[in-house]
Amino acid sequence: MDIAAERSYPTPFANSPLLPFLLLSLARQRIAPRTTTTIREEYDYVIVGAGSAGSVVASRLSEMPCVSVLLLEAGGPAPLLSDITGGGRYFWGTNLDWQYKTTPQKHTDLLLLIGFIASLATNLLIHFKKIPKYPLTCDKYTSISLFSRQVSWASGQGLGGSSLLSFSTYSRGNRKNYDDWSAQGATGWSYDEVFPYFLKLEDNRDIEYLEDGYHVVGGPVTVEKPRYKSEVKDSIFEAAQQFGYQVIDPNGACFYDLQGYIRDGQRCNSAKAYLVPAENRTNLDIVSYAYVTKILMQNKQATGVQFHYKGINYKVKARREVIMSAGVIKTPQILMLSGIGPKEHLQKFNIPVVADLPVGNNFQEHIVSFLVYQLDPRIPTVEQKLTNLKNIEQYLQQRTGPLVSGQFVSAVAFLGDDNDDESDTPKVDFPNYEMYFLELPKENTGDDTSFKKYLALMKTYISLCVQFIPLQPKSRGTIRLKSNNPYGHPLIDPNYLEDPRDVKDMVTVKGVEGLRVVDASIMPIIPSANTNIPTIMIAEKGSDIIKEAIQWITKATGQHLYEII
Repeated sequence: MDIAAERSYPTPFANSPLLPFLLLSLARQRIAPRTTTTIREEYDYVIVGAGSAGSVVASRLSEMPCVSVLLLEAGGPAPLLSDITGGGRYFWGTNLDWQYKTTPQKHTDLLLLIGFIASLATNLLIHFKKIPKYPLTCDKYTSISLFSRQVSWASGQGLGGSSLLSFSTYSRGNRKNYDDWSAQGATGWSYDEVFPYFLKLEDNRDIEYLEDGYHVVGGPVTVEKPRYKSEVKDSIFEAAQQFGYQVIDPNGACFYDLQGYIRDGQRCNSAKAYLVPAENRTNLDIVSYAYVTKILMQNKQATGVQFHYKGINYKVKARREVIMSAGVIKTPQILMLSGIGPKEHLQKFNIPVVADLPVGNNFQEHIVSFLVYQLDPRIPTVEQKLTNLKNIEQYLQQRTGPLVSGQFVSAVAFLGDDNDDESDTPKVDFPNYEMYFLELPKENTGDDTSFKKYLALMKTYISLCVQFIPLQPKSRGTIRLKSNNPYGHPLIDPNYLEDPRDVKDMVTVKGVEGLRVVDASIMPIIPSANTNIPTIMIAEKGSDIIKEAIQWITKATGQHLYEII
């Protein structure tokens, strides 16, 4: 436990007299697995990226003792303080974050979008005035459009990836999302076919959700409600019910009581869930601070990877397959640097073309608009809640209170945009919009260049932010190389507001043998959810696809895989 290193992060706990006790308490859960510095020359499988997908694939493949697995991660173990679910945003912009920025966005016509959220949110919040304890001031709000400029993107770098930085919200998406995947040609990925993998990953500790068969216990990812209730939560739900919305299962439509990937009051990141239990397997090597620069190719066959580690360039062979799980930005970047991508684009950088594929196309991301409301001044600020000694003591003793808040998200809603013709009940079987209601800190909430006006407004009063997210974006952007330098960021253009696929059977790269992609970058359509849990589902199912191939080879030959490769 390195107290100095923990203090170096811009969290509210850095100067707390209770910091040593807080760290000792957090250390009861292993946040990251042990890693190795001994690297063999070859493995059966080499996995690039130890984030939400790569952690799963490495754990599941190494369950088979007949294969050897190497997992390479560019970052390292996360600090203990990142396990506090109420403070994840304080690690944005640090060494846990790739600190990406988009290209300048050109489409700025958000009038319809802003008009919808302004009217809906204002109508909802007007009802809060009927609840006298903590009324909101509804005549002072703002909406922020950032889409004519660059937008900062938090993306996790480290053992656990973006599960270290996210809101830790547990959401799967809608049935129709996955049925649409199947309808577009992703055989085997309909809702009924992926649902068992959502169950496989889940260990749901809230018994009220276990009765209908949609939630289970026993999986690696612990799920529970944050043990904290904000001052405005009841007001939000009461207003929603007055509008005819229900408060139901956290993966259905309407408003819901938040669940998160939380284990006994601490963040359950993917490295904790999957890699820590697997760290003692002799057929699994985990190497941190290993920066992969290229996939090694021979006759359109992936044969290994090249990576930088401790000042030295290494090459390691993959006897069977290279599996890319580096995420929606790094995976296409590494593929293109390795000669797999649009031919004309690669030729601009003198990269020999291995496979002319539309890598980096069909890029999708949820767009977010904001409204900020002034809260009653009697409500403490986020910083006051996090630094209050009684609240820290409450967390140490009971694992409850503001430190377990799930980044102070009070409520989440999935909503439709119209009403049934014959009913006043909102139509929400397939929601089009997501709304977050969350308290925001006055400091360290984002990048000052992107959110300058937004931050300035927030610093003037205690605020509740309503985030409005269209769930079915029609715009498609691109990931493109900026140069052939593997250490530079690529060009990220989500093409906000404004197609061919590059994988077959969702995980196998067309035209290249011995190479798979298993992460969020293979989603044909982005789901109606935060993408972390769907990404883990993809990794669980992708792991089974690979394991079935291993079992087929072993059964067909009567030999273990390492004996026949």
